[in-house]
Amino acid sequence: MKERVYEVKDLEEAKKLAINDFGLPLEDLSFDVVEERKGFLGIGSNISVHVCVYVDPIQKAKDYIETFLEEAGFGGQVEKRVRGNIVEFNIYTRDANGVLIGKNAKTLAALQYMASIIVNQYFDREYETGLIVKVDVGDYRKKRESRLESLAVRVAREVAKTKIPAKLDYMNSYERKIIHNKISDWNDVTTHSEGEEPRRYIVIEPRKKK
Repeated sequence: MKERVYEVKDLEEAKKLAINDFGLPLEDLSFDVVEERKGFLGIGSNISVHVCVYVDPIQKAKDYIETFLEEAGFGGQVEKRVRGNIVEFNIYTRDANGVLIGKNAKTLAALQYMASIIVNQYFDREYETGLIVKVDVGDYRKKRESRLESLAVRVAREVAKTKIPAKLDYMNSYERKIIHNKISDWNDVTTHSEGEEPRRYIVIEPRKKK
């Protein structure tokens, strides 16, 4: 995560510089004076201050989602799961799942976008890749992915058999990626996207022989 060493006159100067450079509030940072350099007769003395992130980015995102649910009046629970560089948050509510998912899953996508920003703001993107953040509501994405993969296989088999290209319904970029990935290693069919957002769709067609 983000860290830096400052050569400054005092700790207050380091704090001001760090807040500006890190783009984070003071309470999210840790300051450690690692070296003090005294000048001649005490004039021009400096200190070296090591500054680093002092929070758990994943917990920060979980707190954000829980606060959002509370302020929106939705009762629910948020479960988190970490697998390598992938962080998954699954939201469970009694009767607000549909509202949280939204039309064409746009509300869910926005919530995932915000959670990703919160997590990755603590990483130095020049040297670190950060984390992949996924947010789901009542396993909606998991079920949707399964249905899309089944659709991709069914249509791909038909295209391979008939040699006739097939157009799928309009999908967002996340859904199109699922289709592309599912068919990517097929030898007899291929996929590509056509159209403009939000009317962009996938075409599954026979793979041209070289």
